[in-house]
Amino acid sequence: MGKGINKAMEAIAEAVFPSNIYCICCGALIDSSRPYSLCDKCVQEFHWITGKTCSRCGKALPDTYRGALCYDCMQHEHCFQKGYSCLTYGLHEREVLMDYKYNGKGYIGRKLGDILYDRISCENLQPDVIIPVPVSKERLRKRGYNQSAIMARQIARRMDISYNDRVLVRKKNTHMLRTMNPAERALAMADAFGIAAGGDKLKGKCVLLIDDIYTTGATADACSKVLLEAGADTVLFLSLASGGNRKPE
Repeated sequence: MGKGINKAMEAIAEAVFPSNIYCICCGALIDSSRPYSLCDKCVQEFHWITGKTCSRCGKALPDTYRGALCYDCMQHEHCFQKGYSCLTYGLHEREVLMDYKYNGKGYIGRKLGDILYDRISCENLQPDVIIPVPVSKERLRKRGYNQSAIMARQIARRMDISYNDRVLVRKKNTHMLRTMNPAERALAMADAFGIAAGGDKLKGKCVLLIDDIYTTGATADACSKVLLEAGADTVLFLSLASGGNRKPE
């Protein structure tokens, strides 16, 4: 799709769902100066990741934490080279993401994409292509959109780099991962993704993989594995929100 068509579609979306009128978290009236369409109160209550992070997956770590890796990364190797995240998943983050994914508010994806863009632009990374984690056909049909794809497209537009939502495909539907332990998540995601026609274009490329939530890395690893097998040189991972650094039970 050409840039002219993209701009026209954005103009239509803005006319139907004007941004910066209501806070995307609490619904309070705001003005156009508020970043990400968040009111001042919600901006303060979000758990922004600005301090120490896991050197591998990007989860927030307490300043007093002595290690470089979170507890998950100490126990599990990852296929992606490095991960980054914007927020720690808490009550307010959950409200926004639940609205975004399950209540038909796909139009806020552009604002969330702006959060992701501002986070990754601080890292001076230069990926060759941005790819969203795909959803199953069943969920896409039910939801009407892939939440990761809307955010990824916004990042690609602002970074002015290639975007591809066709080469990485989901081969099977999976149950909700939030009720599973890390081992169960990894098993559920095994062989869940594949590479479509045109995968040869990934050879030697640096891929920036986008998803909404990062917890143990099962989804990110499953996607990264097939992207690397297709010839990608490097896979970096960026999520809107990530879980906390919890000790294993």
